[in-house]
Amino acid sequence: MKFTTTAAALSLASLASSTPVELSERQSCPKVYVFGARETTVSPGYGTAGGLVQQVQNAYPGTGAEAIVYPACGGQASCGGASYDSSASQGTAAVVKAVTAYNQKCPDTQIVVIGYSQGGQIFDNALCGGAGQTLSGNALKAVKAAIFMGDPHNQVGLPYNVGTCQAGGFAARPQGFKCSPADSSIIKSYCDSSDPYCCNGNDANSHQQYVNKYGSQALAFIKSKITA
Repeated sequence: MKFTTTAAALSLASLASSTPVELSERQSCPKVYVFGARETTVSPGYGTAGGLVQQVQNAYPGTGAEAIVYPACGGQASCGGASYDSSASQGTAAVVKAVTAYNQKCPDTQIVVIGYSQGGQIFDNALCGGAGQTLSGNALKAVKAAIFMGDPHNQVGLPYNVGTCQAGGFAARPQGFKCSPADSSIIKSYCDSSDPYCCNGNDANSHQQYVNKYGSQALAFIKSKITA
């Protein structure tokens, strides 16, 4: 009987020592987590996407957020001459790594991704293919809503397009492109005809207006996909 009591005490002690860590890890996982990615040449952080990231955090108190760390280069000297394509490739790999790692840590957290310009392109790559690595398995399932704003991959006719653009961006998807492996119903991509980067316009200023113009609409879409 004494042995049984001792064994039980040891078992309880072991449980007590491990439970706080497990509880702490679970408690540190919010219901919603946002990944944001900035546009080309902008300093590290969220860039223009930050306005919508903040709106999501305001809508869901306690929401965590993280900026994708990637070059956001386009050949300028400040990036050491790194090419746009190289930067986008590195960004896509960074998205897959960051989202997968977070999902492994917090498997029940619902993930939202918000990308602006090149930042939209790297999320587009990670969800819809075309640049090597893509999200898969539970990490892909955890992404409940994806917002691309001014995405150079824009192509007319995609089912998730929003805005006035009826052409393709400078890195346009081929005609008839279909997003895979993600379900396109979780995506909204915003682009207007005046934008020279995601469309064929000539007003560079319009490229920076999507959060101001479509932010409320994008937030409503995100809310329609989140169950928190």
